[in-house]
Amino acid sequence: MSVSRRSVLLAGAGAAALGAGPFPAVAAASGTRTRQGPGFVRRDVAKLVDPRTGAWDPALYWYAKAVGWMKKRKPEEWNSWLFQAYTHGKDQPASGDPTEWRQCPHNSPYFLPWHRWYLYWFERIVRHVIVVELRRPEQANWALPYWNYAHVEPGGEEAAAPWRRVPAAFRQKQLPGGHEENPLYLTPGVPTGRCRDEEPLAWDQVSPDKAMRFPHFGWDEADADPRPGFSPTLEKWPHGLVHDGVGGLMGKISRSAQDPVFWLHHANIDRMWYAWLSRGHTLPPGWEWPEVRPPHKGYEGPGLPFRFRDEKGVQHDLTGPVFAFPRDAYTYDSLDDGTGTGEAAGGAVPLPARPADADVVASADGELRLDDAPSTVRCVARSGREDALESALERGSVVLTVHGVRAEEPPCRVYRLFVGHDTGRAESTDPSGPAFVADLVFFGAVGEQLGVHHGDGHTLRFDVTETLRAVRDAGDWAGGVPDVRIVPGPGRLHRDARPRFSRVTFAVT
Repeated sequence: MSVSRRSVLLAGAGAAALGAGPFPAVAAASGTRTRQGPGFVRRDVAKLVDPRTGAWDPALYWYAKAVGWMKKRKPEEWNSWLFQAYTHGKDQPASGDPTEWRQCPHNSPYFLPWHRWYLYWFERIVRHVIVVELRRPEQANWALPYWNYAHVEPGGEEAAAPWRRVPAAFRQKQLPGGHEENPLYLTPGVPTGRCRDEEPLAWDQVSPDKAMRFPHFGWDEADADPRPGFSPTLEKWPHGLVHDGVGGLMGKISRSAQDPVFWLHHANIDRMWYAWLSRGHTLPPGWEWPEVRPPHKGYEGPGLPFRFRDEKGVQHDLTGPVFAFPRDAYTYDSLDDGTGTGEAAGGAVPLPARPADADVVASADGELRLDDAPSTVRCVARSGREDALESALERGSVVLTVHGVRAEEPPCRVYRLFVGHDTGRAESTDPSGPAFVADLVFFGAVGEQLGVHHGDGHTLRFDVTETLRAVRDAGDWAGGVPDVRIVPGPGRLHRDARPRFSRVTFAVT
């Protein structure tokens, strides 16, 4: 970020240049990696509610009060709740909309760094509301909490289920004391609320292990890097799956930032990025913010750079190096807890959605609507290619692609993708079993979406070479073209969701 009439220098001597490697502010202490900073510490929201008494930490209470204050302001006021939410997305543009609105770059190399700046300015605005407008000077070091949904307990998935529930403070109708409505609460089971209340997300919806396995970022500046990588994988698994699982407002890009839990979710995604960097990974050099932010579907935009407001209403444009950020903006209380198990990730390796040099050898065309029952897709091999998949296991690779993944409303239910015959054994439908590929991701392809892709849904591609070897060795595939199975997981399907996809292909390289 460089100096302009609307911006201040934040990427100079006091900033960490991420392209050079992990943040210099990341240090090791007592076996736990934490960033050292000036006192703005982002903490696990689960630790901000007393498990015995239900009492809230003041930081959580004053976040709720600030949200309530911001919700009372008019949308066009820069420190209102809707102004900040519309900066991420808005259903339809209107004449006279502020230039900051409708700019989130999903399915983009800018996904992680843009959201880092978005949270940074939002955090400063909320802190200012708490300290100045609500007159709480003792909260001068207030920082956003994060939702640590991938926390691991010694007792396994069941023991860690409380961390995978929407945080307790966001499920209470009233603030502590019982005399005021809770601004963090949204009604479960309605499109303007959330899909779930007490029901936890499943482990495969929240695990970052798929992304953490990659040693490189996964994009290049021209958006032409065909390799899988950390950023595009994290954006879907778990980022998109958590949006899908919470549902309601969170399930649509254009509305997701209206849910107060959105900000805790993205603080956790940002923490995962810090954790990935702290483990010795580096970022691509030479990236610069674009002079004009990419257009969104159906909306060309104002022809301006990415832009935010600070706590005093001053505009700031993102210019200069993409991976330059203030060194001491905030810290996290841990970069270890809930940022990956270190074990091999279950499922297949995600690949970029862009076509690569692959030879399609089998396909199934025609829309498949998903519901509460398992579905099986049987792809038909092209003439003379019946044995191509088995041959590719010996001297190539196999790519499974699901085309046109989309829905009209957030499905509120997870759909798991498997290959091979259903033998009736538990491992045939177990997301930790050998046949599992991945969970389908709908976030970003729901309804009239604000997105930078076309409106025909997501294209999800996976290298299933090792998966097919595993199901062959387990006796669940004997050659030819394997079944593709979609098995509903936890959640209750929203009646208007219409989750579906349009085509499935197998290709060899």
